[in-house]
Parts: sequence; C-alpha cells; structure tokens
Amino acid sequence: MGVCHFKSVGTDSTMADPIRKKGSRTTHPSDVVASRCFGLRIESHLLQVAIATPIGNDRYKITIDSLACPEPDGWLNWDGRFALVEAFETLVDRHGMQRHPIAVSLDGDFCVTRVTIGTASEVDHELTMLADRIPRYLQLGPGEKVTGSARRKIDATTDYAVTGVVNRSLIQLIYDSLRNADIEVMWVEPSLVGIARLVGEPTLWGDQPIMIADGTGKQWDVGIASSGRLLLDYRPASANSEQGLRDALDGHITRLKRFCHRHLRGVSGELKEMLICGDGTRPQLAVDAIGHDFDLQPKTLRVPELPNIFEISDEDRQSSCVPAVATVFPLLTRVQASDVPDLLVQVRRAPDLSWPQQAAKMLWPVAVASICMITSYGLVSKERRRHAGTKQGRTELQSQIVASNIKFSQLARKREQLDHFKLIEKQTTEPDWSEMLTNVTQSLPEMAKLNEFRIESGGQVLMDGTVIEESIVYEVVNTLRRLPGVTQVALKGTTPEQDTQSTRFAIRLTTKQAERPSQIGIDDE
Repeated sequence: MGVCHFKSVGTDSTMADPIRKKGSRTTHPSDVVASRCFGLRIESHLLQVAIATPIGNDRYKITIDSLACPEPDGWLNWDGRFALVEAFETLVDRHGMQRHPIAVSLDGDFCVTRVTIGTASEVDHELTMLADRIPRYLQLGPGEKVTGSARRKIDATTDYAVTGVVNRSLIQLIYDSLRNADIEVMWVEPSLVGIARLVGEPTLWGDQPIMIADGTGKQWDVGIASSGRLLLDYRPASANSEQGLRDALDGHITRLKRFCHRHLRGVSGELKEMLICGDGTRPQLAVDAIGHDFDLQPKTLRVPELPNIFEISDEDRQSSCVPAVATVFPLLTRVQASDVPDLLVQVRRAPDLSWPQQAAKMLWPVAVASICMITSYGLVSKERRRHAGTKQGRTELQSQIVASNIKFSQLARKREQLDHFKLIEKQTTEPDWSEMLTNVTQSLPEMAKLNEFRIESGGQVLMDGTVIEESIVYEVVNTLRRLPGVTQVALKGTTPEQDTQSTRFAIRLTTKQAERPSQIGIDDE
C-alpha cells in the first residue's frame, strides 16, 4: 500500500450546499436535482471522497478529501468495522453528504470483474457458465459470493455484459456501515469499471484500446478499456509490486494484445498505450519498470482535464485521485443505474424510514387491530341489542297473549251469562195470547163456534168449540196448524150433542214457547 494521506477540505463558500436545508429529507438520492454529488472510493486503509459542486451550465467543481485508517489491518474486516463507520460519519458531517447522490467504488483487492462480449446467445451461455464458477472464486475469501451485473447492446449483433463479484460478508459489512452512518448510495461498483469509463471519454482516448493499471491497493489491478467499457480485468497473482507487474506483462502481453484485437475486431486500432495510476511514486516506478520493452507506451495517469464537465485544481489531479474522480464521474454524465454493475443488488434493503414513518409502520397493525376490534364490538353490541329487543318483544308478546287469553276468558264468561240471561228471558216471556186468540177466532170457519180458549201451563192452549158438521172439525185442525206460533195441533176428541145436532170438539195447541227450552239447548250445542 502506498503512503496514505489525509487532506482536509475546508467548508468554504464553494462547498455550501445549494439545496440542503435543515430538516430536509429526500426519498432517494436520485431525486436531488442540480445538487452536490459525491464519489466515495473505499480501500483497505483509505477512504477518498470526490465532492462535485455545481457551478452552472452542467459543470461541476471537484475537490478531493481522504481519511486514512488508524487500524493496522484496515477497516474492511470485523474488527475494523467501527472505525469504518466513524470514518463515514466524519466525512458525512464534514461535507453534508446525507440525502445527496453518492456513488461508491470498491478497490480491486476485494472484488473481481468479468466481462462478456458476443452475440446474445453467446453472452447468455457465458453468463450461465460464470454463475457456476463464481462460488469457486477463492481469491475473494471463503463464504458466499454475490454479484452485480449490467448488460447492454453495443450494436445490432453484439451484447456487452460486465459482472462484478464480491464476498457477501465484505459487501454486507460495507453496506451496514453506510447505513449506520445514515448514507444512502446509488451503487457500489468495481473501481476498474469506473476508471475505464473515465478514460473512454471521446475527448480523451475514446475508442482506442487502452491498458489501465490501478496501484492504489495492495495489488496491481490491470485491465483493458475501450469506448468507456472495461474489456478485461486482468489480475496477475504476482503483481504485488512494480517489478511483479512488469514480470506479469512480460509473460502475457502478446496474449493480451490478441485478446484485444479479437474482441474489438480490429476496428479500434492496436493496444499501444498503458495508463498507470496509484499512490505516491508507485505509478512512476511502474512506468520505469515497464519501459518500452513490450511495444507498449506506459504513462502516469492523472485526473484528466474535462473543462466542459468539471474543474479541478492541480493539487487534486494527482494520480492517486483518479479512482475517486472516476467514482463520481457517472453522476456528472448522467449514467443510467442499469449500466452500472451494482454490487449491492443482492444485499440492499429499503432505505431507513423517518421517525414518523417508523412509528406509522410499527403502529399500523395496532390501528388495524383496533379498527377490527371496534367493528367486531359494534357488530356484537348490535346483535346483543337485537337479541335483547327480541327477548323483550317475546316477553311483551307473551304478556299480550296472556292478557288476550284473560280477555277471551272474561268474554266467554260474559257470553255464557248473556246466553243464560237470554234463556231465562225466553223461558219467562209470555206469548201474546190476545193476538193468538184473535188469529184463532179469525181462522175458524163460520159454521164453527169457539166455546173456550184456556191457557194451560207450558204454553199449551186447550180449545173447546162446536161445529155443525163433524167434518168441519178436521178443516179447523188444518187451519190451526198454519197459524204463526203454533207448532203442534192435537185433536183431543169430538162429542156429538143430541139437542142441537152439532158436534163438540176439543183441540190442544202447542206453541213455540212450550218447546223453547229444548230448542235453545240444541242451538247452544
């Protein structure tokens, strides 16, 4: 590892946040328009941050700040995680990084990048084989590996896919540390991918194939880039020094050139330049070690000048700042997140919620349960009232039935009394005998004479009379039977009289009054 440095960036007027206000909070960093952007480069013993402040016309002013790790083993391990969180918090407080777009890049010592170029079917096949090989990447340490990938079309027949691989425990440690420092990041990508994107600017090297070497970590990270795309991440095991880098190239430069020519199909020229960045004097030592022995022109890569995009001081253009500037560069050029191999895809969680949101998230089950309980209680109360009303109505109905039965009993008794009184009235009422006598006398023929009309008990009448001829007696009987109020006519007998040569008769009449007791009894039944 090169010399770690710490350079404090003052909070002058150029660093003032143009949009951030006290208590403001955005839902996602991408929601912040025309605000400061940050590129955070993470190494084993060093944190670098590139702060891009808008200065108008879609241009930015970039300044660099860094923090060195006080722990001898670095902070990308379990023992150094607290120092990493503290370093994040220091940078956040110093530059007001919260709720702003932040891109993160990870040093090549901790991740591997694999690139696939070809037809759609070829890329699909290579990605399938890569998925089978990833668990066996022992250089990333034991444990599960996670990936972040991006895929796009170069032309009508060619697909380009880049896949970053990292140990889950490491990326989880980084992600948890970022969250503990209240930092929301856009993505975490391999550092070499960002450097390839930077040197591929049309005003720089453009489509020309370039070999790049990053010596900011413990081991040299070598790759080939063209048109802003990384074509190869070449990680020689012996390249842990400048001489080791030269020896690795000595054995593979011819093969690397053939690889470059095959994948670029000869349309972008030959691989002739090598750009080297790193800490302190490492880039120049590497340039001197490589020399011109490989038909390759090595150069020290400093932060390039792109005045149409950003301004940067000469002090911050040193070679060690290239990875940090390359980290923030895609935020300045509006690179789509889908074009970045984000290593956080498989470990990212939802952003932290504000206190009101957390309270709402915690209390909504209680609110729902309360509503359900209140609704249930209301329904139960309604049913209880209904049942209580039904019971009360049943009691009232029973009371009404009992009262009706009592009334009916009273009416029945009164009816019995009334019938009894009517019976007494009928039994004690005398017929109109004078009217009956008149009817009898008027119905008798002229040759009949009524001698006696005697009323007997029981409503019976005994008639005694005289007729000239005996045959007239039967005519009288028939006439009497048709009289109103007469129910029965009985001829008791006839007696001839010698003196007058007439016949004396006796007839008994039975009236309705005499049969009334039995008739009433039958009607009542």
